[in-house]
Amino acid sequence: MNLPNFRESTILVVDDSVMMRVLMTRLLKQTGFANILEAENGQIGLDVLHSHQVDLVLLDIQMPVMDGYKTLELIKADPELKDVSVIMVTAVELIESVARCIEMGADDYMPKLFNSILLTAKIESSLELRYLRRLIQERERGESEGCVRMP
Repeated sequence: MNLPNFRESTILVVDDSVMMRVLMTRLLKQTGFANILEAENGQIGLDVLHSHQVDLVLLDIQMPVMDGYKTLELIKADPELKDVSVIMVTAVELIESVARCIEMGADDYMPKLFNSILLTAKIESSLELRYLRRLIQERERGESEGCVRMP
C-alpha cells in the first residue's frame, strides 16, 4: 500500500498571534508543506473550514471571539468537518487542558514552545491516521454494500 504524499495536504493555522502564525507557516513551508491557510480566531477558522478542503488544523486555545475549545467542539460536532485532524498548539500546558482536548477529539496536543521536528512528526502522524481511518470507513462501506474494494 502506497501512502499519499502528506506534504500536499492543506493545513490551517488558527492562532490570534500574528507572530505564531508566521512562525508556524514558515516552519511548515521549510519542511515541505505548501498548502497553508491562516485564521486569527476560531470563528474565522470555522469559516475557512467551510470554504476550503482542509486536512489538518493547528489550533490555539486562548483566542478572542471564539477560543480553541469551542472551535474544537464545533469542528467535531459538524458532520462535514468531524474527520479533520486537529492538533492543539497552545501555551496552556495544564494536564487538565490536554485531557479535555483529547477527550473532545483532538488528535494531539503541543506546547507553543515546540520543537520543529516533533511538530512535523505529529502533523505527519495525524495525517496518516486520518488517511487510514478513511480507508477503513471505505472498506466497511464496501463490505456493507456486498463488495470489498482493495486500496
